[in-house]
Amino acid sequence: MTPGRLSGGVAVAVVLLVALPTVAQAWTGAGAGGGADRVLGERAATTLLERAATAGSRLEYRGVQHVTVWRDGSPHRTTARLAHDPANGSVMRGVTPGPGGAHPAAAGDTAALDPRLVDRLTAAYDLSVRGPVRCAGRTASLVEARRGDGRVAGRFWVDRDSGLLLRREVYDVTGRRARSTALVDLSVEAVGAGRWSAAPRPAGVSQAAVDRLRSSGWPVPERLPGGFRLIEARLHDRVLQLAYTDGLSTLSVFAQPGRLDEERLDGFVAQRVDGWPVLVHPAPPERVVWADGERVYTVVSDAPERAVLAVVGALPHDVERRGLLARLERGTVRLARMLTPLD
Repeated sequence: MTPGRLSGGVAVAVVLLVALPTVAQAWTGAGAGGGADRVLGERAATTLLERAATAGSRLEYRGVQHVTVWRDGSPHRTTARLAHDPANGSVMRGVTPGPGGAHPAAAGDTAALDPRLVDRLTAAYDLSVRGPVRCAGRTASLVEARRGDGRVAGRFWVDRDSGLLLRREVYDVTGRRARSTALVDLSVEAVGAGRWSAAPRPAGVSQAAVDRLRSSGWPVPERLPGGFRLIEARLHDRVLQLAYTDGLSTLSVFAQPGRLDEERLDGFVAQRVDGWPVLVHPAPPERVVWADGERVYTVVSDAPERAVLAVVGALPHDVERRGLLARLERGTVRLARMLTPLD
């Protein structure tokens, strides 16, 4: 996916990370019997999540995926055929935007969960398991992630037989559903014989690499608003790429030297975030572009809109440009008052 053509010619690719597993026996940890039961419920939920993180390395599966993203109260739907094998990963075919006009990139791989998301989920949310439940014609365990105030943040339907994630729902901070991803017509085949073994765990963020980037003048925040934590940092072809997760969604930040050619960003609309001028693409996934002096920033995420805009407001912006715009706006207001008689 390329969010517009920037002067530096960066092609921004989004990897939407998702998915989840199952345990042999579901545990209803939420409110079952005090602190001990809650601890056991969280352990069962973590076991499910960790098994889901390995599912893609041991299973071949196919199905039809439905993705719905809500923006400004309106649903944006996408349907695609998903095929996965451990050697080549996942392939989307026949991506069909629905009436809401969803962007094709809204179709992320449902059944693959990055282990780094599991770490963040277990650290940031209260987890519990409910079930058995029925989903897509299969028996599943339901994992719930709740915020500190008790509001649901995410729900995951995990196939009992395969450990694959059949359905995932993400909710915003107000408790409204923001994104739903469902896998139906699922066929699964084990790869190889014998017991499955855990897939290689993605490498964590190297503090030495982060320090080198910072010493070269690149901003690399380890934390962003909304509970997002840094899970990857790399520099390639003079483009800085940072990846973050809050456990439920992923967010990528791209920065490159150059100036923003706003006229060539088709489909983007001007908007202000905390007073800063930015360009936002109205269709999911969330894509925001802006200039900071001699650099261009792009944020791409499958997180709820409010969470993405909070992150955008916390990242670097052109202070001089903002001051100039503010002075121009004040001058325009004074001129209007001079030309318009007051009662």
